[in-house]
Amino acid sequence: MYLLKHDSSYKQLLYDQTNFDCFDDPLITWCQNQIHICNSSLIIFNKLFAKTQSIILQRKFAQGKRKGGEDLDKVLNQNENDEYFHFNKSFIQLSCNTSLPTEIFKNSHLSDIFSSITSYHTWRDLNIINETTIAVNRYDYVNFYHTITDLYTVYLLCRFFRLDPKSVHILFLDAHPKGNLDLLWSQLFHSFIRLGHLNNSLIFYKELIWSPPQAQSELDLKQSRKIAPSYFFDFRQHILEKFYISSVINKDLDCQNINIFFLVRHNYIAHPRNPTGKITRQLINENQILNDLKRIFQNISSIHFTYNHFEQLPMQQQLSIIIQTDIFIGMHGAGLTHVLFMKTNRFLIEITTTVWQKQTHFEQMASINNIHYHRCLILNGHSTTAQTIFNCLTKTLFQMCSS
Repeated sequence: MYLLKHDSSYKQLLYDQTNFDCFDDPLITWCQNQIHICNSSLIIFNKLFAKTQSIILQRKFAQGKRKGGEDLDKVLNQNENDEYFHFNKSFIQLSCNTSLPTEIFKNSHLSDIFSSITSYHTWRDLNIINETTIAVNRYDYVNFYHTITDLYTVYLLCRFFRLDPKSVHILFLDAHPKGNLDLLWSQLFHSFIRLGHLNNSLIFYKELIWSPPQAQSELDLKQSRKIAPSYFFDFRQHILEKFYISSVINKDLDCQNINIFFLVRHNYIAHPRNPTGKITRQLINENQILNDLKRIFQNISSIHFTYNHFEQLPMQQQLSIIIQTDIFIGMHGAGLTHVLFMKTNRFLIEITTTVWQKQTHFEQMASINNIHYHRCLILNGHSTTAQTIFNCLTKTLFQMCSS
């Protein structure tokens, strides 16, 4: 940051152009649906997201009860609404007078933000941000499924605008407390800062990109994808590389050396609305089931059966386990998002009850990453549960190595 007064560089900053990458779906659609406003200092793509150039942001017009980034134990039981800002008039300023129709960003946080637009006509002393920044409004910020969908969206924006992800700064528009997945943002991108931590001076962004809502991610269930969207495999590789995980070792399946990993779910405090840390969808007789499976498989030399929970395990260790896994099994839950990081042509077994059997989140993610998928329906807590899970594993093993 530094101070800038009115000078001849103003026009050059204002109308700097960027080429777009229009390869594959959905980038083709983004390129084909653009709205240019204010001499292209505001461009709206497919009514999903926007790119702004030479924009002034005034932090004092973002009203909220929290700044974000607090220690979790300091904000237990706080209302979720306290973790979001309301944006008043003049929160953002462009170089021309304009207003957007309300339907442009329908059902999106961007509608609230861009309704605050006013114009600036004279230069004053400003804090300048020269680095390209992407503004993200997170919702389920400690949920691995939704965090990965957000991360992919921002990575895809980087590719669309031909930006190096590690040069891009992230601006969190929410006021969530610290979360155990925050590390992913600083690992994949240059760094992040929270809106609530900005000072109240005028901040001039040379280039500020506004990410679409979480639910609009191309990896989200609502998109009903069966094949990988643009640059998915590059995104996957980007994450693995940032955590020093090799995806080429033992790439081919070896039926004489099968790794089965059972992901179990343990209680932990993730966010302020669950101060007891109690989670749902746990195996009622978990210890018995795990011991039974371990006893059976320890007598089969070609099968290595392990289990663990990921709640407090470092991300590097989680990814290291998953990349070596041939059969990934676990109860329906966000941890199964790790199916995106398995080697192709492996297997995911999702354990469900009648309550969750119609959920297709991880079936879709498995398909995107070319992973075979099985659903294993159990009666949780019943004496037959262990046998049912074993039968599901046996069926998968037969399919995997029958040839």
